[in-house]
Amino acid sequence: MDAAITVFTMIGLAVPAFWLGLMLILIFAVTWQFFPVSGSDQASSLVLPALTLSMQSTARLCRLVRSGMIEVLNADFIRTARAKGLFESRIVWVHALRNALLPVVTMAGLELGDLISSAVVIEAIFAWPGIGRLAIGAVSSRDFPLLQGTVLVSAFCFVAINLFVDWLYHRIDPRVRNT
Repeated sequence: MDAAITVFTMIGLAVPAFWLGLMLILIFAVTWQFFPVSGSDQASSLVLPALTLSMQSTARLCRLVRSGMIEVLNADFIRTARAKGLFESRIVWVHALRNALLPVVTMAGLELGDLISSAVVIEAIFAWPGIGRLAIGAVSSRDFPLLQGTVLVSAFCFVAINLFVDWLYHRIDPRVRNT
C-alpha cells in the first residue's frame, strides 16, 4: 500500500494540470465518450475538471499525511498505547492520525488558495465560465474595476479559508487554544 501511495504521489506531482486535463479529455471524453468534452450544463461535465484540478493537491496532501504518520507512529505515546493493548486500528485512526493532521490542515488551506489560482487554466481547457476566465477577459479588455473585483473576491475567499483552517486547528488539537 505504501509503495502504491508513493507512486501515485510522484505521478500526481510530476504531471502538469494542463497536460492531465488534455489527456483526460482525450481518453474519457473523445475516445470512450463517458463525459462531455466541455461546458457546464450537466453534472457529469464537472468530473474531469474536478479530477484535473485536484490531482496535484491530493498528491501533495497524501505525501504529507504519509510522512506525518511515519513520524507520529514512532512517537513514545504510540508505543505506550500499543503497550496498553489498544487495537492497532484505534491507535492509527484515533491517536496517530489526529496528531498527524495539523500540518495537513495547514497545507490543505494553502492548497485551496492554490486551487483558486489554478482554476484559470482549468477553466480555459474545459471551457468553463468562472472567475478566472472573467479576470483574464477583464485584463484583455482593460476593464480595471472588474479585474479589481475578481481579485477582491479571490482574496476574500483565501482569507475565509485561512480563518476556517484556524478554527479547525482548535477543533483538532485542544492544546492550540492555550497559545
